[in-house]
Amino acid sequence: MMQLAVLADLHGNLPALEAILADLQTEAVDGYLIAGDVSGGPHVLDCIRRLAPLRPWVVLGNNEEYLRRFDRGQAPAWWQTSRQWASTRWIYENLDRAGLDWVNALPEQVVIELPGCDPIRMFHGTPRSIFEHLYPGFGEEALQATLAATREPVLACGHSHVPWQVHRNGRLAFNPGAAGGIFEGPPGAQYALLRWESGRWEVDLRWAAYDLGLIRRAYHESGLLEAGGAFARAALLSIEIGRFVTLDFLAHLAALAGEADLQGCEYYPDHLWDHAAATFDWPQGGS
Repeated sequence: MMQLAVLADLHGNLPALEAILADLQTEAVDGYLIAGDVSGGPHVLDCIRRLAPLRPWVVLGNNEEYLRRFDRGQAPAWWQTSRQWASTRWIYENLDRAGLDWVNALPEQVVIELPGCDPIRMFHGTPRSIFEHLYPGFGEEALQATLAATREPVLACGHSHVPWQVHRNGRLAFNPGAAGGIFEGPPGAQYALLRWESGRWEVDLRWAAYDLGLIRRAYHESGLLEAGGAFARAALLSIEIGRFVTLDFLAHLAALAGEADLQGCEYYPDHLWDHAAATFDWPQGGS
């Protein structure tokens, strides 16, 4: 039996990665698939180094794309100074050249072909965009378009932080959920085991617990929480309580922008960002 571990949206969370790898110690894992967004938290470089001996297949996520734009001089001017991009800026400044070269080398999608098994296509959002969400119901049009545009029997994606699987006309599409920050459900680390049995791939969606205090301390001690401001605070709270606090905060910010007649701006000015941080109803977490 062939078994593959599939992770997505690790977001620089080394304790979550270690918990998944510990959970897999009793499994015979033949390979690792990472569906984007290794970046996005305090341990990006540590996660890259921890994954390296596993020789995983990894694809580009939107958080890696942001780093590439910084590194290639393609980031808009406001990314260099605004509160809105402070977290990503901190992550970029704390990567070494080897880490940035790793990011720059990532493909947008990859097809994994193993002897005797059906091929698997992996991408972050959809094959047409790393920023697009793909899951049944909410993203049904995108799912139908993706199935029509691809031929592989199995499609693996990330980005939405929502674990799901669907079987359509003999094909399997799935998202392993978020390894580094569950946005809906008990806090922990989500991943999947993909098994080749009886001539087909079957996916087992899994969850692993870990000490949330470790990632909380990492946000504080690394300097990311202070440097990243409200966005980093929302990201940490999302991890701690298993709710998409970041989305709630951005919705609050957008509402304030509407009141200030700033809809359609290319970015939120710092004074609005500060006002949103001061007036947001922050949920309780351990930070």
